[in-house]
Amino acid sequence: SNLIWDACGGCRHLLRIDPKLLAAPMCGHVNMWDRIMFATDTASGFFLPEHADGWSLQDNGKWASSKNRIPFSDFKTNRNPSPLRKLGVKNFNVLELKKVLIDDIQYNVLLIKYQDGGYEFPLLQEGWEPFESMMFFVFEAESLSKVLPHDVPFNQPYAVNMKVFCAGKVRNYDHRLIDDIVVSKIQATQNQTNVNAANLVFAVLPIQKDGRESVKFKMISSFSKESLSSWYLDPRNADKLFDVSFYEAKFYQFKKFIRDSEIFNIPTSGGPDDFQSYFKWGILKYQAGNFDGAITDFNTAFGYNPDTAFSLIYSYRGIAQTKMGNYSAAIEDFDKAIDIPPKDIMGYSNWIKNYYNRGVSRFYTNDLEGACEDWNKAFDLGFGGVLEYLEQFCK
Repeated sequence: SNLIWDACGGCRHLLRIDPKLLAAPMCGHVNMWDRIMFATDTASGFFLPEHADGWSLQDNGKWASSKNRIPFSDFKTNRNPSPLRKLGVKNFNVLELKKVLIDDIQYNVLLIKYQDGGYEFPLLQEGWEPFESMMFFVFEAESLSKVLPHDVPFNQPYAVNMKVFCAGKVRNYDHRLIDDIVVSKIQATQNQTNVNAANLVFAVLPIQKDGRESVKFKMISSFSKESLSSWYLDPRNADKLFDVSFYEAKFYQFKKFIRDSEIFNIPTSGGPDDFQSYFKWGILKYQAGNFDGAITDFNTAFGYNPDTAFSLIYSYRGIAQTKMGNYSAAIEDFDKAIDIPPKDIMGYSNWIKNYYNRGVSRFYTNDLEGACEDWNKAFDLGFGGVLEYLEQFCK
């Protein structure tokens, strides 16, 4: 498959797309594209099962743990559990955070993918068939920043009301339909054909002890009715949040999960009004696949600072131009990005990808010699991702 590399390191498929289709709505709703833009091709944050241990207080007074699942509290049953009980009270295969723009307000989508299963003959508990299920919660991006404030309150438990916009659960789901399922639920909530009754409380306890940092956390599914979440959110009950069960992880891994998802967060109220905010809106539209809209926002950002030395905006606009098939315009943007030298190691890593991406655009203008020249330059500068193309096209 043909690939293009994001300015910040992500790998995305480069498709030959009819520009007319870029404005097409998801799920066949003609008027919804301008209201919902979903970053369908990547998640902005991943948290894997090997990152967490689940703990529960057993009825014999001892704690039991298991990788990525919270065991039941029944000590005797846990010694020889059935397939169903092996799943634990809760478990997860992966946590993902994605971005979605709804009516010009940025939201996050938390996807909890977990081990599940069912008996072919439930009464006899025979014929166990394992499969994967999924829950998702859509909430405003500002709620995520409260899960792990930048001034981290170590050794102080707290709970965050995520104020869920909509939620859903799909057992034995088809992974190819995840985005359609989420967008469909968002549309139904907007159109008031779905009344959201779900909420999510995120309980967190960052720990610093003996020079080590860890975190306890739990995701508590609740209902939108305020009284049903109030106990967890009451600061007087904070010390009890982790009395019987929790997940535990290394703090830096949990922090990376949250911080990666906060990249390019934009205000949840008001529109863009300066260079940085238009750049961030352009990034969000780019992530959502609305490349035409991203280019428009990047162009508007340049209106505020036409002589900017911020190379990433040239890189991203170049990638968006490539996605739209505007290869000559893309090459001009990559030229400008290359002309701005990096200031640090991270900037260098991003900067050399401009050679790769310019080579892709040159390839699509039938300039194979120029493409190979750029790809060789990218390889010489340390970008190993280009080797496949050198071997395939530049021998």
